[in-house]
Amino acid sequence: MLSLDLRSLTIMAGLIGIVMGLVLLGLRRSYPPSIRGMRLWGAAPLLCASSTLFYGLDGVLPPTLVALTGNALLLVGVTLFLLGSEQLYGLPSSGRRWAAVIAAVLLTLAFFMHAYPDYRIRVLVFSGTLAAIVAEHARLLGRHGSQDFAPRFTAMVLWGQAAVLVCRAISTLWLDQADTHRFAQSFVQTLYIAAFSFSVLLVSIGVLLMAGERVRAEFEHLATHDSLTGAHTRRAVLAACADELARWSRYGKPFSLLILDIDHFKRINDTHGHLAGDQVLTHFVRLAHSHLRSADRLGRYGGEEFVVLLPETASADAQAVAERMRAALDATPEAAGLPHCTVSIGVTTAQPGDKSVDALIARADAALYEAKAQGRNQVRVG
Repeated sequence: MLSLDLRSLTIMAGLIGIVMGLVLLGLRRSYPPSIRGMRLWGAAPLLCASSTLFYGLDGVLPPTLVALTGNALLLVGVTLFLLGSEQLYGLPSSGRRWAAVIAAVLLTLAFFMHAYPDYRIRVLVFSGTLAAIVAEHARLLGRHGSQDFAPRFTAMVLWGQAAVLVCRAISTLWLDQADTHRFAQSFVQTLYIAAFSFSVLLVSIGVLLMAGERVRAEFEHLATHDSLTGAHTRRAVLAACADELARWSRYGKPFSLLILDIDHFKRINDTHGHLAGDQVLTHFVRLAHSHLRSADRLGRYGGEEFVVLLPETASADAQAVAERMRAALDATPEAAGLPHCTVSIGVTTAQPGDKSVDALIARADAALYEAKAQGRNQVRVG
């Protein structure tokens, strides 16, 4: 591989980048709009490929045009990878800051091409700037995607890419001369171009995997969460209850279950309309979540009925949680289009002899029926 002509190696890397860019842009159309960043990720390898192909025109076009245009395309391409990840994670764009950096770098390169020609300084400035952009991208993925495989994989590739760039920037000080040509055949230059081109391909694969993981997470969320309220689906919350029951059977740690029913919900729909009824449901779920821990689970059991799972919670504590939710909803003033409403809650706690979730549901449901029979807007323990 090290005997390959550098122009051939550069053009070959560019063609691979074009293929990856087209794949990313093609997949963008089949992914849901919530998967952001695909357009920038697709454009990134295309620009990187355009830069390598432009470098291949050295000797055909003026050297200044080849160098500055190729460098600009590569800087922008690497930056677009970073900006695409910022979009994926919903972060503020750093595009303006990096645009100013790229403009300053190009002016510096132009100065050291004409006013004070020195290839070594150009390599140091250009490779150092690329390394800074790549390292910033790696840090971003380390902060926001450390729990998933694809961001970790991409961050590792980026750190490797940054290391290659830093090594190339430092090595130019003793390996190159002020008048060295970019395509001068050398072991270091061949290894650098091959490693950097391969790393761009791996980064393209990495962001493709990141998009795939995000799509999978979206579908998993849709399968386990109610589309209207965002609460867990009945199947998901009952599965969580079954897991907690099994854990209680093994370790004996108490857990509690609440069944909540919004009072006179049919009357709300009939009087104010179904849109107002939907707003009542979503408002109630937001309010309920504000009184729950991250380990607790709130699920929509059906219609206006909800189930809350409270792991490691004794009966008295569960009753206190239920009372806080009831009081908070009752204290919510009537807003425009959102009528005042109340909730009745049945509470139960796992007891010796409970063999199924159905037994707990039945007790909590009986307590809920008692709360409704005694006037609604209250908490009863089963």
